[in-house]
Amino acid sequence: MRTLSTNAGGSDDVEDVMSTTSNNGASEVTVEDVIDATIVRSSSTMNEGSSEKIDGEDPNPTVESVLDASISRSSSILEVNNNEESARNSSNSNRKAQNKPKSATTANPKKQHQDKRTYLGNPSVTPTALAHSLWQSTILPYQDTIIDATCGNGKDCLALAKMLFPDSDDAGIGRDLDYATIKPQLIGIDIQARAVQNTKQSLLSSLPSDIYYDHVQVLEQSHEHLMQVVPREASSVGLVCYNLGYLPGARSQENPEIAAKSKETQTQTETTLNSITDASLLLRVGGLLSIMTYPGSNLEESIVVEHFVEGLAMLTTRDPNGWRGYVDNIPDYDNDDGKVREFVTQALKRVVGNGEKKQTWRAFVHKPLGRPLSPVLVTAMRIK
Repeated sequence: MRTLSTNAGGSDDVEDVMSTTSNNGASEVTVEDVIDATIVRSSSTMNEGSSEKIDGEDPNPTVESVLDASISRSSSILEVNNNEESARNSSNSNRKAQNKPKSATTANPKKQHQDKRTYLGNPSVTPTALAHSLWQSTILPYQDTIIDATCGNGKDCLALAKMLFPDSDDAGIGRDLDYATIKPQLIGIDIQARAVQNTKQSLLSSLPSDIYYDHVQVLEQSHEHLMQVVPREASSVGLVCYNLGYLPGARSQENPEIAAKSKETQTQTETTLNSITDASLLLRVGGLLSIMTYPGSNLEESIVVEHFVEGLAMLTTRDPNGWRGYVDNIPDYDNDDGKVREFVTQALKRVVGNGEKKQTWRAFVHKPLGRPLSPVLVTAMRIK
């Protein structure tokens, strides 16, 4: 702190105390500093004699009046200085808080799990993504009848709705078609009431009401007899898809308070085969049969599906024994007693007897190597 001068400018000296102390880095101005400056101011004022009258001051001040005025002014300066110091401290605190890295615990006490596996949507990696890609390339928007024969919680059904009714939220899209001759339909089927309810809620919340009520059905029934749902001659069926197995999160039929065992609600080999046989008879040329199987939960069903779909491709084989030669060579499986071979033979007889005579199919099995229990996507497209 610099030395105070003893001239009539004592009030400036008091302010200089504040300024100099602050500039020198002191944390605050003490009362002693102000009192010293006040005494100097009082002495200089008395010695000066106050020959000139200053507005608002007594021309002949006493010691007491000078001290009172100086103390009052010093208090005001102290208050201003303290306010400025508080503002600086607050600003510094805010700046430090902004620069300080945010703690994950503070910002979010319960860390949310984020699935970072971005590859799951890649058709080259997962069978579900591959199935959706194939569906997209097959469906004729606003024209086809599409059947999700195992609608479950409605995820696939919702994906199908977006493919069949693209941009349906935009005014006029798809509304100019002649529905007297073409009536697109999305049909979801599941035997479980909970699955039907979940699917309806998902579709109703995502589709325009006129699309939902005029072009969507969600049926609570077995998928075994598709021809009872869709007359063969009535529609252009572009896709029939299945996601076999059981409904995730299903409740026990005997006690809804507990989770169901998988075998209580999973698809069965015979009903599945009857259903996909109907599906192959319903599909138009260019239509796709898409079946997701689960060898880990029902190996027999998975084997039967693969043999049936391969049998469709063998309908036009150049082998002199034809498709019958193929089914005759289906091996016996453990404790099978030829049941798989018999199932597939009867199903293919229906297709040949009731289907188009020159029907031609291309079939594929998409399975990950080195993962024998992973889901398997089986597809067959009718090309003629």
